Amino acid sequence: MGKVKRRNSPFSPFSEKSDAEILLPPYIGEEKTGELSGNRACTDLLSDDLPLVRSNAKPGAAALVEVLKTLRAHPMVAWCERINSRAATVGGRFIRFGWPGCPDVLGQLRGGRLLGVEVKAAKGRLRPEQSAFLKRIRPAGCVALVAKDCRDVLAELGPLKKVRIE
Repeated sequence: MGKVKRRNSPFSPFSEKSDAEILLPPYIGEEKTGELSGNRACTDLLSDDLPLVRSNAKPGAAALVEVLKTLRAHPMVAWCERINSRAATVGGRFIRFGWPGCPDVLGQLRGGRLLGVEVKAAKGRLRPEQSAFLKRIRPAGCVALVAKDCRDVLAELGPLKKVRIE
């Protein structure tokens, strides 16, 4: 009887990869060398020396992932979500998702204040409508910032601290 080839995740017990070929994510404080990037990566967000290494070919997308991870780990942030704002034509109809100037990330701080974060790559610049939206929500007591990496988030919200939740 022939071998049945299954299409499964590499982490599936039916995978044809050996245990040595399956890469597990590093734990806090452990270092891992990526096969694709060849650069050092660290998952410890509480570390004083956070690496600036990004392996994504799109620097804006890599910055967004980094900023979202930092926001979700921050004790001041109650919740935050990526807002996909774009436009498309579906069935001959023009549909806009979001609004002009909508920030990349919307959220709420634990005290109830709105959080609006516009994420840009290292050389990225705000469009006029993005700048106008951030200026519009600041006077209402909202936290509005432009972040190019996790350091910008930490500078605005304060450092990450280990918090005991009871």
